[in-house]
Amino acid sequence: MKLFYTPNSPYARIARVVIIELNLCVGVARRRHRIETQKVIARDPNSDLLNYNPTGKVPTLATDDGFILSETRIICAYLNHLNPEIKLVADISNGFLQQLEGMTGGFIDGIAVWVRELRRPHNEQSPGVIEFERERALRILDYFEKISDKLDQTPKLAHITLASALGLEIRLPDLQWRQKYPKLAHWYDEFSKLPSMQATKPES
Repeated sequence: MKLFYTPNSPYARIARVVIIELNLCVGVARRRHRIETQKVIARDPNSDLLNYNPTGKVPTLATDDGFILSETRIICAYLNHLNPEIKLVADISNGFLQQLEGMTGGFIDGIAVWVRELRRPHNEQSPGVIEFERERALRILDYFEKISDKLDQTPKLAHITLASALGLEIRLPDLQWRQKYPKLAHWYDEFSKLPSMQATKPES
């Protein structure tokens, strides 16, 4: 199996962390399913990725069964199926984690829109979009700060998604969230020490 990724995609980072946490990396002993990772260039008409996935989106997982999986949660659920002994993706048995997955998914989507908008030429940026995403991010950060005592260091898809979103601070200096949300900042700094998070840090 092969996972296509770009090193600075927060969505691809989630899948890469999940692969590591599930012990599905190439070279891991006694594991029938192993995932090879291949770095690609996004938004390139000559990218090898387009031979597999016409959407050109990362992450993309090419399975041994011949399926091409897109969308991060679908990929992570499939990966978890390969090693169900470690439960990373929430199911109906854990309502809180399902709620958290939804919140973290909305958070990373909004942050990604904000980052992409700021990449546009200044005269093409939408102040309305930027302000909307800023306000949404702050609302969600308020929520995470309030429930920070319920966030532990056990890798779950929700935690990995939240940490990957907060990691976008290096590309979004306007957010300035750490001082206002000290409990969340502490959780993030500790979670970021996981070997899987260290191994998937975005390129500078």
